Amino acid sequence: METWGELVRSMGGISRAIDHIRASGEDPAELFNKYFLAIEPIYRYIGVRIKELGHGYAKAEFDMKDEIKRWGGLVHGGVVMTVIDMVIGIAIMTVNDGVDQYTAELKVNFLEPLKVGPFTAIGRVIRRGGTLAVGEAEVFDGNNVLCAKGIGTWFLVRRRG
Repeated sequence: METWGELVRSMGGISRAIDHIRASGEDPAELFNKYFLAIEPIYRYIGVRIKELGHGYAKAEFDMKDEIKRWGGLVHGGVVMTVIDMVIGIAIMTVNDGVDQYTAELKVNFLEPLKVGPFTAIGRVIRRGGTLAVGEAEVFDGNNVLCAKGIGTWFLVRRRG
């Protein structure tokens, strides 16, 4: 099986690579975990996994573990921001016909502490333009309480020079 970068290059763009994964007949979320999340050490460390993947949509889950806790037994805010960045970014990948993308701006509101897992993060694309895309995310605890909300802008890379 190709690496994520090889797949994107051979398909001519991120969204086409994701369409190729969908067309394989296998679960797109699991194949995305295999192709993409497996090569990102930070996501392996957190233990986050994509559970659903759709056009302009991504849903991820992660559990509480000692490595992501801060004092007081809460999920560290930096971990929450990382998961929000990831889930919005993956939602944007599903509509990005370019070869890469970068977070340009990210804002997060922490509404409640994340204490009880498993935690769910849902990312959605709000708007995709020619060079920028805007997305939002919500993070829920194991009791389905909204704990964090984020919004961000991604720069879409059309081709590498």
